[in-house]
Amino acid sequence: MRKKLFSIVISGLMLAGSVSCNKILEVEPVTSLPPNVALGTKLGLQAQLNGVYAGLKNGNYYGRDFVAATELMADNMKRVDPATQSGRGSGYDVNSPNYHVNIWANGFKTINDANIVISYVDGVADATEAEKASMKAQALFLRAVVYFDLAKSYGYNPGHQVANFALGVPVLTTPVDDVTKITYPERNTVQECFEQVERDLLESITQFGITGVNASAGEPYRGTRGAAQALLSRLYLYWGSAKLPDAVTQATAAIASGIAVFQPTASYVSMWTLAAKPESFFEVRFATFAEAISTPDNNSIQAWYQQQRTATGGNLGWGDVVIADNFMTQLEAGDIRAGVIIPYTRANGQLVNQTNKFQGTNGSFGWSDVPVIRISEMYLNRAEAYAYQGAAFEAQAQADLNMIRNRAGLPSITPTGQALIDAILKERRIELAFEGQRFFDLTRLGKDIPKETVSPILFTDYRILPPLPVADLQVNKNLIPNPGY
Repeated sequence: MRKKLFSIVISGLMLAGSVSCNKILEVEPVTSLPPNVALGTKLGLQAQLNGVYAGLKNGNYYGRDFVAATELMADNMKRVDPATQSGRGSGYDVNSPNYHVNIWANGFKTINDANIVISYVDGVADATEAEKASMKAQALFLRAVVYFDLAKSYGYNPGHQVANFALGVPVLTTPVDDVTKITYPERNTVQECFEQVERDLLESITQFGITGVNASAGEPYRGTRGAAQALLSRLYLYWGSAKLPDAVTQATAAIASGIAVFQPTASYVSMWTLAAKPESFFEVRFATFAEAISTPDNNSIQAWYQQQRTATGGNLGWGDVVIADNFMTQLEAGDIRAGVIIPYTRANGQLVNQTNKFQGTNGSFGWSDVPVIRISEMYLNRAEAYAYQGAAFEAQAQADLNMIRNRAGLPSITPTGQALIDAILKERRIELAFEGQRFFDLTRLGKDIPKETVSPILFTDYRILPPLPVADLQVNKNLIPNPGY
């Protein structure tokens, strides 16, 4: 049994040997607990689990870039005129080489922290079986979140591979808690990554189902059975083909879980003023201002998306990343979702449209929790999965599509065939806009990326995938780089 609680601080695949051996272990207490708190105690392991949640807050991850930068990489957002911009988002807007997601290092550190919880939880002597099941379930859910994000970022979605390139990321489920456990893993295929995510989520759902494990609504900051079912629905939709009936099943189960509550038309806009969104199955929580990204009025999601004038005549935020004109043309008259869009005139006179989905709802500019998966997506997942299964399921697909449209204040429609699929994808773009899903919705379907200021980025362009970190490639010779890098 280990005597001290510590988190292995990993850069990329440090665990895979991507730094010199004398720098492998840099230890630090998790959430500032004394280092003599043992992993064999409930308190110690809960602190380790808190560290896994903290991994999602990184600025390269849900703290900003995995949301705002990916929206800019797609077609929902653009940058403002050069006269008043700060440079934030530069390169992402035109999909320059190497301007892409950068979650490799933090992702594998977070996975290793989750692996530690999963490995040690059964040996915690002072926890009940329900408490151990809850910690294991949460760690499995979080590991699934990160592995799914890594796989869909660094590899092509199954069924839409370019030149048969099928690699994802290494699948590592054994914790690296001392130097003897360092390995030099190869990349698994995206299919194998998806299979690992599926295993983790199914086991998480089982553990959450144990009597006494809490899974209540109104607390979207912790993994729950409903959140795991919702993420599994998303996974199966990405997987496609034979998994489409499962996407329907898991979306239905998530909706029925009661963890997230679909809001009526009258509450949609006001929902975005709340710290915890009632529609969220899971959010990344910034519980204190100190946890917010450094200088949140300059570098947070809100600071990228909004500029606000203060009473003294100054500005908060840069608002460099604004809504693209081609997105605005997608909105139908009377769509209440326009209520989270703010017209704004910049200092140079440029009239822009800013999103108000991130508005400092925790009390200060730039200090907002980040929705990862909402109940609206479940209706859209189910609609899309139904539509792909043919005419026999079109009525169900139309019903789910119109759940979203009617809530938005729009009339029902009854398209069929490809028109039905197109209508669902359009609603998905509008409903989930600015939340970090658009880029991945395009790439999972093998679609080119329309751009407002440059030529479309073809799906066959190497820039669709990000580069692997150079340091990892130099040390771990078993890693194959992505094409074009």
